[in-house]
Amino acid sequence: LPIIAFLSLGMMVAMVSGGINLAIIATANFTGIVMALVLRAVAGDVAEEAGVGVALLAMGGGLAAALIVGALMGWLIAYVEVPAILTTLAMMTLLNGVNLVITRGYTLSGFPEFLLGVGNGMLGPVPIPFLILVAVVAGMAIFLRRTRTGLSLYLLGSNPIAAGYANLHVRAVLVRTYALSSAFAALTSFIMVGQLNSVKANYAESYLLVSVLACFLGGVDPFGGTGSLTGMVLAMVILQVVSTGVNLLRMDPFFIQALWGLIILVLIAAGFLGDRLREARRLRTARLAQQAAPGSTVGTGP
Repeated sequence: LPIIAFLSLGMMVAMVSGGINLAIIATANFTGIVMALVLRAVAGDVAEEAGVGVALLAMGGGLAAALIVGALMGWLIAYVEVPAILTTLAMMTLLNGVNLVITRGYTLSGFPEFLLGVGNGMLGPVPIPFLILVAVVAGMAIFLRRTRTGLSLYLLGSNPIAAGYANLHVRAVLVRTYALSSAFAALTSFIMVGQLNSVKANYAESYLLVSVLACFLGGVDPFGGTGSLTGMVLAMVILQVVSTGVNLLRMDPFFIQALWGLIILVLIAAGFLGDRLREARRLRTARLAQQAAPGSTVGTGP
């Protein structure tokens, strides 16, 4: 659940602002690879025996790399005015290539005990990744509804022109938005590395579709401006239950990916159809009200 949740929250932040982050999986893998490089540079061949300080240094290096990637995407979108879908698609392709060049397609393994504890550790009967998720969701609830930047995301997504007139620093907000989205990719990487004790150029690629699906299920408008954290949490739980059920039934993984895509298409079509029906109903109500108004000549003969 935490891996899907962090990716979905990172995607939600970008979509609420009116964009999308297709590079979120590639950024997560890049973060893990940077951590492996830092560990090897500092601890050499005994990276598995590295202490907490070295592990935290590696995590800090990975997080910094993710933030730089996110800020660069935000800068291209905000200042160069490249559409978000093209910017993040290009960054995804670039990072996938960089990841392959660094790893040569091999798996990098041998992470220290502290990192493994982040992904697999327990605090009493509760998994540490779940505790991290609860803390992050609580922080996001405050950020989205109690801070200027969080509220700016919704205004920017619903009406960018109005956001500019409202004296919001739209470009700065976009840069921070994609940096935050990439920070969630880094969190995902910490959990994946801890659970798998390895990193690869193409881990979790199928989760990109799942993170977008979670946003649709959670009520995030693909055009921005709408999306609740409560809806996202419910969507994550539903997806986790479905994923667990599918695994228990031993269904074909290729069929599962096709199923996610089909669900997204159905949700998009249902959303657009619902919007059209509501608009038609609104126009019909307005027309009937005009006809019923005293002195109205609409629909009457000569």
